[in-house]
Amino acid sequence: MKTLKILLALALALEPVLFPVAGLYAQDAPAGDKDFAQDLQGPGGDEGGPILDSGPADSAPPSVMPQGQVPGSPIDSVQIGGAPKDAPMYEEVESVSPLDRKIGPIRLKGAPLSTFLDVVSAQSKVNFIITEGLETKTITVFLRKTTVREALELLLRVKGLTYQRIGKSNTYVVQKRSADMPNLITKIYTLNYIPLIPITSVGEEIASITAQDTSSGGGGNNQQGGGEEKGGESKESPISIINIVRSVLSKKNGKLATDPRTNTLIITDVPEVFPQVEQIIAELDKKAPQILIEAQIVEINTDRMNELGIEWGGSRGEMAYFAGPSRLTDYGLRPGFFSGDEWKKFFPKTSDISGEAGSGGSAGSVDPIFSTGQQSSKGVYYGVFSLAQLQAIFRALISKGEGRYLGKPKIVAMNNKTALIAISKDAAMGTTSTVSSAGGASGTSSSGVERRRIGLILKVTPQVNKEGYITMIVQPSYSDAVASAITVQGSTVYDPVSRGASTMVRVKNGQTVVIGGMLSSTESKTIRKVPLLGYIPIIGWLFTSVSSRRTNTDLVIFLTPTILVD
Repeated sequence: MKTLKILLALALALEPVLFPVAGLYAQDAPAGDKDFAQDLQGPGGDEGGPILDSGPADSAPPSVMPQGQVPGSPIDSVQIGGAPKDAPMYEEVESVSPLDRKIGPIRLKGAPLSTFLDVVSAQSKVNFIITEGLETKTITVFLRKTTVREALELLLRVKGLTYQRIGKSNTYVVQKRSADMPNLITKIYTLNYIPLIPITSVGEEIASITAQDTSSGGGGNNQQGGGEEKGGESKESPISIINIVRSVLSKKNGKLATDPRTNTLIITDVPEVFPQVEQIIAELDKKAPQILIEAQIVEINTDRMNELGIEWGGSRGEMAYFAGPSRLTDYGLRPGFFSGDEWKKFFPKTSDISGEAGSGGSAGSVDPIFSTGQQSSKGVYYGVFSLAQLQAIFRALISKGEGRYLGKPKIVAMNNKTALIAISKDAAMGTTSTVSSAGGASGTSSSGVERRRIGLILKVTPQVNKEGYITMIVQPSYSDAVASAITVQGSTVYDPVSRGASTMVRVKNGQTVVIGGMLSSTESKTIRKVPLLGYIPIIGWLFTSVSSRRTNTDLVIFLTPTILVD
């Protein structure tokens, strides 16, 4: 008993000396034991994100170290700004996926797979569960700054492994891939400048910007929208980038889908294909230049008419006319023709004719073009010989008209994309009639107007090279309607007349291209002469009238392309 008391007194006396020495031994403890001890205590105050940013040097340390809870105990609420809040198991909507967190640098040589995943978990706060039998796999890795997703894709799939997320947590299960399952991966590529919408043809663009009959409406839109297509088995797509990427996919396993809403490509295939796919997208998905095309359209119309000479007679050369005497007859129609002796008289009685003539414009009167309307006592209407149209008109007229149309449209076009400028109208060319009948019944007829689109259509396709030159395919066309020399049922019809050109030119940025020579000229000459007299030398000029008309229409187009700089 005395010995125990002596030892207890000695321990109390040496306590101030032994306690600092024990602290020194605790600081020199192995790092693994420190981490183990820290894991038991729970996360430290400097943890909380994929990238650990060091705080200010003068920041005060936390007054209380957060302690880990006993396993099985409920999660305590977290105090933020004085208001208690329940800590959810995981967020409903993730702003950043756990696999997109940054890690690195990592340098391991011949290390077990568990060590690699331990380092990744320590830097990204992502949990991993390794299935049985994978601990012995070794891996050599030298990574700088990267993401968890890229590290797993590049390293685990090389070892024939795969990973799967558990729900929405930060825990992933690493397991061996099935032997009969091909090594397929899926990647999403967002295109920045290539639109995943089909480019319409020029004919469809013209139909979309001009008025048309709604009864002859076209088909629907063939726009692709997120459908999955298997490489080698799908049809040709109107989007060129889809056909190009599909050509490098494997025929057995390659699949491609598009999402036009986000302008993304979703590709599933073996890993060997993706380097070529990424190279194609990197080379093609570049910013295409835009070109401002300024057009000046000038149309000049000149009309000149000369009329000189002496015009004899009316509009058709009438000099005189003679209408002989006439008399009415109602043989076979008068009363008593069959029942009496009225059949003996070829002409009606004079009293009957006088009564009808005196009515002035009744059914028995004679048209004055054939006679004067004056009647003799025998019922005969007097004829007439008239020189009223014998007239001589001296014409000396020179008329000149000039019209000018000036349009200055501007349009911005993408590189290698056709720009369209249309200034047109639907002009009536003639009348049409349709007769329809059903089952032998009386048919119905309807009439309408036949129309033709006339006006100016300008198509320009620009292409910019590296030296700043612009190569353009210019295709202007102009159509008009002129009165035809023939008439249909007394109505004037019109003939469409078209002028156009197609050329490829190369100009510098800001230079002007002139397209001209689309000239339409019409000349007509009419000579009117009195027979015999008009062919006598010198004197014949007094009996000759000359009318000439000349119409010229010239169309000139000025194009100035300018490269737009962002």
